[in-house]
Amino acid sequence: MSAPTLSDIDDAMEMQSIPVGYRDTPQDEEDDDEDTFSDDDEIDELGMIAASSPQPNQKDPALKRNSYLTYIFVGLAAIILLVEVLRGKEGSLSLNARTKATSDDLSTSSGTTGDNLIIEFTVANLRTNSANCSHVGKMLQCIPQHNNATNKFRIQLHKSWAPIGVKRFQELTEANFWDDARIFRVVPNFVSQFGISSYPDVQKYYDSLGNLKDDKVIGSNKRGTLTFATSGRNTRTTQLFINTADNKFLDKQGFSPIGEVLAAGDGYGSMDVVDEMYSKYGEGPDQGMIKEEGKDYLEEKYPLLSYFVTAVFV
Repeated sequence: MSAPTLSDIDDAMEMQSIPVGYRDTPQDEEDDDEDTFSDDDEIDELGMIAASSPQPNQKDPALKRNSYLTYIFVGLAAIILLVEVLRGKEGSLSLNARTKATSDDLSTSSGTTGDNLIIEFTVANLRTNSANCSHVGKMLQCIPQHNNATNKFRIQLHKSWAPIGVKRFQELTEANFWDDARIFRVVPNFVSQFGISSYPDVQKYYDSLGNLKDDKVIGSNKRGTLTFATSGRNTRTTQLFINTADNKFLDKQGFSPIGEVLAAGDGYGSMDVVDEMYSKYGEGPDQGMIKEEGKDYLEEKYPLLSYFVTAVFV
């Protein structure tokens, strides 16, 4: 059963002003022989019968019933409106409280809100001595030489630097796009590049989304910054690189950093991990073949490439 609406109230109120001669109310059978109008009735400008207002001592049961129904509808509607007003105030207070909490979180949290988007990468096949490596299936997984303890590093994204790029990177991370992704182009003291999925169907899907518009260059391509690769204006897709040297000359070419590698912390390293990504293949891996054949091509031709095991928000 639906609650009375405001239109119901208008209809009920309108019934109080409709001339009796036109009221759509059943009449008693005993009134059938009586004239509906008398000579004493006043005629309005349109020739209609002008009915007088019902009096408190009105004896007509139908009119009394209609009056009672009108009062009931008005009362119910008033109660419903009062409840909605109270709910609106409560919702407004709740929204204000959530807004304040979110605003406070932007300046204090380190999750996936505001300017604090931090992702932890776990890397396999880092370049080191063979004593720290072991085979897992076809792949050679190595523990970094710098401390023999971690093959993880963290990146912090900065929306204030590049909001469009950060949004895409966040979407890719949430979709587990980086899992098994190879760092296929490692040029020492320049860049370590990645961003082609090892699963062709996944890459085709993201390629179908089209290119990103460029962000303004606000950050600088210093060592440790993360930047989308491009082939011209507004051509960013899923490929990025980490600057392993100060490459500020890239700023003028439109390369807009979206984040930076954090300093080492408890259980994770920093640029020392990035510097150990396997570089012996140089620029040998063919990007077209990676897109077309994925892991099959990579494991057969370039089995030692470093790759991401996981990438998760922390």
